[in-house]
Amino acid sequence: MNVLRITLLGAALACATAPALALAGEWKFLPIMDTDYRPDLTVSLVGGVMDPVNVRKDSYVGIEVAANCGLLQTPTGVVRTKLSYGRFDKDGTELRVFEVNPRWTTPIAENLTVGIGPGIGWVRADVGSRETDMFAWQVGADLDYRIGRLNLGLGARWQDTVDKTVSPGDKGAENWLVQAKVGVNF
Repeated sequence: MNVLRITLLGAALACATAPALALAGEWKFLPIMDTDYRPDLTVSLVGGVMDPVNVRKDSYVGIEVAANCGLLQTPTGVVRTKLSYGRFDKDGTELRVFEVNPRWTTPIAENLTVGIGPGIGWVRADVGSRETDMFAWQVGADLDYRIGRLNLGLGARWQDTVDKTVSPGDKGAENWLVQAKVGVNF
């Protein structure tokens, strides 16, 4: 629980400072309507380790599509929207996760960016013959390195689900995810 509190405090501080930096200039609403808008699309395969409550940690695989946000951009950095779908299967518990994670992203070195932000998701838990659909919210951070069209990344996020009964005695599917990404920039 202390790790969760520290992570949430760190994310809250990061999210609190990002708008302060961004207020120094002009916000862009609907930048997708601008003639110079570029989505900078990246499609990645994702693999990692998921650690859900009530189940031992194990492998996670998925796909992620990331692009510059077409709804809102800050004066500093870039808001990247990351859509992802992934799957976890261990000890009779299968989690299928769809996520939307906007990340305020800023360069920290040449071709290297860090992004932080909240997100929302939908989790389908299949335990035995029982399927449960749950809304999720999360907070996470990503590190991405571009080498021409190749994109290499690392990410971590914590996800909480509503406390629906997943199986007798188990509520929700709260989890941690640490992942590596290999993708193509378009």
